[in-house]
Amino acid sequence: MGLLLAVSGASQAEPTFSDFGGAGLLQVPTARMFDADTLAAGFTWTPLYRHAFLTFQAVPDVEVTIRQSGDAYAGSDETEFAGGVDLKLRLLREGPHWPEVSAGVRGLFDSRGLGSRYLLMSRRWYDTDWTLGAGWGRFSQGGFLGHDIYPIGGVEVHMPDDGLLDGFSFKLEYTGDRFHAERSRYADLPAPFPVNVGVVWRPLPWIEAGAGIEQGHAAMVRAAVKLDAGRLDSGSPVKSPPSKIGPRPSRGIARDAERRIETALRSAGMPVQAVRIEDAQATVWLDSVPPGPPARTAGRIARIMAARAPAKAERLTVVLGPAELAGTAVSFLRADLERADRHAGSPAEIWRTTELEPAASAGGAPGPAADRWQGRITPRLEQSLNGRNGFHAYRATLDFATFSAGPSGLVSGTGLRFNLSDNLEGRLGAPDPRLPVVRSDVGRYAAVPATVDHLYMGWLWNPFTDWHTRLSAGQMDEMFSGVEGEVLYRPFGARWAVGADGDLVMKRVPGNLLYVEPGLYATLHGSLRYESSDGLIQGTLRAGRYLAGDLGSTIELTRLFDGGVRIGAYATLTNAGGRNLDHGISVRIPIGPLPVVGRALAPEIATRSLGRDAGQRVDQSLQLYDITGAAGVGRVMGSWNRLLE
Repeated sequence: MGLLLAVSGASQAEPTFSDFGGAGLLQVPTARMFDADTLAAGFTWTPLYRHAFLTFQAVPDVEVTIRQSGDAYAGSDETEFAGGVDLKLRLLREGPHWPEVSAGVRGLFDSRGLGSRYLLMSRRWYDTDWTLGAGWGRFSQGGFLGHDIYPIGGVEVHMPDDGLLDGFSFKLEYTGDRFHAERSRYADLPAPFPVNVGVVWRPLPWIEAGAGIEQGHAAMVRAAVKLDAGRLDSGSPVKSPPSKIGPRPSRGIARDAERRIETALRSAGMPVQAVRIEDAQATVWLDSVPPGPPARTAGRIARIMAARAPAKAERLTVVLGPAELAGTAVSFLRADLERADRHAGSPAEIWRTTELEPAASAGGAPGPAADRWQGRITPRLEQSLNGRNGFHAYRATLDFATFSAGPSGLVSGTGLRFNLSDNLEGRLGAPDPRLPVVRSDVGRYAAVPATVDHLYMGWLWNPFTDWHTRLSAGQMDEMFSGVEGEVLYRPFGARWAVGADGDLVMKRVPGNLLYVEPGLYATLHGSLRYESSDGLIQGTLRAGRYLAGDLGSTIELTRLFDGGVRIGAYATLTNAGGRNLDHGISVRIPIGPLPVVGRALAPEIATRSLGRDAGQRVDQSLQLYDITGAAGVGRVMGSWNRLLE
């Protein structure tokens, strides 16, 4: 314990991966966390188990690992992989006189008997990192304290950066896992030794390789890649910032100033809908919210206004997003922007006199409502790591999608899908006979060279303040056609929202625009959403009925970046029984700006369960929370420090 509490000469070496993914030793995790926005993938091989994992450090103190684990002792051809979700929470950061403390669950839902819980503390001392704690479940099979709890821990020794073994570290751990279930299944499986040893090598900061001897007799090999998701974000396209504001025009006509401001905004690539100057008030309405920090967008527009508006225009308002989509009206004092332009002010000082109000408070934009249109090209790779008859199943498609919004809240969406390649045949296994066929026949749809992915019409309506509704009808996704409704209560400025959505759909005939198969499918879900203060980290909890009639809940975690990169993870648990856990993680990375398409090219890679019937929903390409959040107060406030960029 004295070593654990030592503080002098603490090493700051990064944590490394455990066999199961996430920061850890070998089979034992540690209290450590990776840097926020870390995204990692890896694979571990032992004679007994195979583990494929994706680790996502969405926030500094929460580590989520989505894992596929399979018992391969009887032969790799018979390996059946099943999912697991691992969660670790940091309770206390390491300080001068105390260790880092974390608690976690391995196998939060279904873990094929690999479930365990732990409470651990980690402490650095020179080039060593010590871990000590207690484990339950698999970690407590050693017979200590009545089998309920068992001490676990170990040490990782990092080699000096300037030495011959630069990039290496060595691990030693003690665990209470005695593999009782496995030894009962396989009579020739030797009794395990509780001490495991291993070595880790990082030839590059984003590549890690590991090897070891576990249980006293089993070899282990592990490989992983680790990326900083923030670096995937290329940032939004920003043209040169506006020139100096300069002195106010001594005189001028408001209508001429409106035309000058509109011309300058369009030259800067801003989707301006209208400009209006009345006495001391100048207002700009945008058709949509450009990519990037909304506060930076508002600041750039306001500076363009300040350089061209008549001298008496003192209040400058930028309306980010249409009123029906819960946009935000940001109102500046012109004098504050002028002081900042002379390096005599800052975003914090401007904030004191800035007003944030609902977009509706600024009134509707003058003139006819403009049609808003956007498109996206998505090369998509979907893969599943838990096929019953094969380890890896995949599907590659190329999707073209458009969305348009017209007057009176009318919207429409169109999507074309080109199926490029897949290996789904024979990889997904037989459907669950207790459930109707929902997604397990995905191979039928993947076999069609080209199809309409979605084709719908919708209506958005705000019946009351802070209440948003949506009604859609048509071809909702690749497999289902019907009607869809949604209601969302999202108070202006709140970090939370509650809603409900439902579908009544029929199964589409693959590759056909008009025909559907007999049978109705219905879903109904309530949802609770919460976001970080900057609006870039979003959590969602859903509960209700899924397409197969099963009841359960889904938890989602999404990390957004200013340049458009989006990383999402989810886990669904229902009462379907058996293999009732569905989970996955996806990464979408816009590329650009490119000629003609701009930033519309956004490749997406998703690892999730393919061909499942339990826990499935209609793929809703239009969700009220997403379309009301781009110009929300959270996004504006969270990016305020970038106001003057």
